[in-house]
Amino acid sequence: GENTQGLSVDYALPKSGGFAPDISKGTVPLKRMRYSHFGCNVVHEDLAYGLDVDVHKEKMDLKKRVELDGGKLPAEHGHGTEYKAPEDTMQRWKKMDPSNSMNPGIGGLPSTPHYK
Repeated sequence: GENTQGLSVDYALPKSGGFAPDISKGTVPLKRMRYSHFGCNVVHEDLAYGLDVDVHKEKMDLKKRVELDGGKLPAEHGHGTEYKAPEDTMQRWKKMDPSNSMNPGIGGLPSTPHYK
């Protein structure tokens, strides 16, 4: 809507169960919409904030809360260049793509050839 900005994330709750993270301690969004796949622990969430809110900070705060509850953010849609991947994930990517030509710069890795 007018005078709002959005934030979209996907995160995985622990497979043993869990709930969407409590966001009442941070900046409360104007609107919070959650949806998921039936029988799946991945949650998609869209949040609407006023223009005065630092949405990157809100995203990183949400990431921290999800991970404190045993979940992972990002989940289904990958790390991209916005999130640093876990070390084991980075090592797996390096093994699969030693020349760094498939997805340079993904998950906090260098964007240079051969990761140099």
